[in-house]
Amino acid sequence: VPLVDPLAGRTRPARFWAYIGDAAGPYSVYDFTESRKRDGPAQWLEGFSGYLQADAYGGYDGLYQDQRRQAERRNIVEVACWAHTRRYWWEAKTTDAARAHQALAFITRLYQIEAAAKDLSSADRCALRQAQAVPILAEFAAWLASIGSEVLPKSPIGEALRYTQNQWEALQRYTTDGDLSIDNNLSERTVKIAALGRKNWLFVGSPKGGRRAAVLLSLVASAKANHVEPWAWLRDLFTHLPDASPETLDHLLPDRWLTANPASRWEINDLREKERDRKRN
Repeated sequence: VPLVDPLAGRTRPARFWAYIGDAAGPYSVYDFTESRKRDGPAQWLEGFSGYLQADAYGGYDGLYQDQRRQAERRNIVEVACWAHTRRYWWEAKTTDAARAHQALAFITRLYQIEAAAKDLSSADRCALRQAQAVPILAEFAAWLASIGSEVLPKSPIGEALRYTQNQWEALQRYTTDGDLSIDNNLSERTVKIAALGRKNWLFVGSPKGGRRAAVLLSLVASAKANHVEPWAWLRDLFTHLPDASPETLDHLLPDRWLTANPASRWEINDLREKERDRKRN
């Protein structure tokens, strides 16, 4: 996002980072930083232990390799994204159609298993992945190894191969836990909120304005993530927040608020999920 720099008389690049919670903390939160340096995610995730799913941006590598975190037993486990991996093979199909489509076929099989596992419990989803996805991944790995000497390293198919093999361990990790996702498309859709808004408001006026925007974006994204109609929730939130005490704030969280206000379920979110399922099928 462009950030106004009054001293320079122009804008300079700043960043919104989107963090998506799990079922235990089903909220979406944005952070604003004035650069793309590693300090943004490193500071935000200070003290965090658990799985972290993201794309292969190099700035995240230190999160997984920081020895100090390991000494403090703050273990952050990398989970890679199959949607980003698929994109490389998709872009390579115009120059090496046979190999690209073979890789895409492997990935399609993995996503077909996810479609079948969508409504299963976490344990059953993990069991299905172990029984069906793990053998496909083994077959895929053997095929990748077999074409390694046949492709040019800097060709599109070579870049797809290198990206996949470099991420291979993290790409398989989703099969070890039924609560993990095969991709981070949810965070991509969440980032899109800021990208679409940017076309309307063009830039952030100041660092303080960026931080304020991150708070407001977090409220709206968290409402949408919990199928809460944003306007109804925000209206009630801003009405009761001035009189709320710290001990009573939890009931205003969007998921808990929806339990008490079921009529304010955001139906459009359900329709969009059905449309995504239809397209996948």
